[in-house]
Amino acid sequence: MEFTYTEILDILSAKHNIINSKMTAFRGRLQHFQRLGFPSGANTGKGNGVAYSWRELFLIGLALDCLEIGSTPDRSVTEIIKFEDVFLSAVASVALGLKEEDEAEFKCFLIVELSNLMSLKKEGDWSQVVNLLSHQDLMQILSSEGVDAHRSPYALIDLRQFLAAILNGVFACVIDSKKTVVGDLKAWASQQV
Repeated sequence: MEFTYTEILDILSAKHNIINSKMTAFRGRLQHFQRLGFPSGANTGKGNGVAYSWRELFLIGLALDCLEIGSTPDRSVTEIIKFEDVFLSAVASVALGLKEEDEAEFKCFLIVELSNLMSLKKEGDWSQVVNLLSHQDLMQILSSEGVDAHRSPYALIDLRQFLAAILNGVFACVIDSKKTVVGDLKAWASQQV
């Protein structure tokens, strides 16, 4: 399945509930990512059409989520590039579903530190915190003991909700049937894991 730029814009504006009067500003956010060369391989130059895949849709979707939690576009792109493969593999695992007996250890939460103060810290402290957590890992962090192995502040992205929101946008904006969309997503996902 391939998506046009307009479909990507429509899908992600549906995901983020962007109102029509703010679509120009939202389009500007996506164009900023394009100027940064993100996602790689999706920029063919001015005037040339691009066919986006699930990969690009998910990466741009994550970059927008990072903007929502306070990151800058440049910082988001720089960091996403570092963990792109891990992220796409995790989304693929979520898309393929999980067996109930694996649920406690199924890593479906992305924990990200996207501090805008990073550049003010000592260079040795610039380690980006990005990990995948299981429900069990998350419960340890949120427990009354407050295990802070990931150095607060951080943001959590539930990849199940992320994928569901993207899919709802695809269902609303793409002509193909839900069965076709889900079948294509699962085919993509099986190639990723």
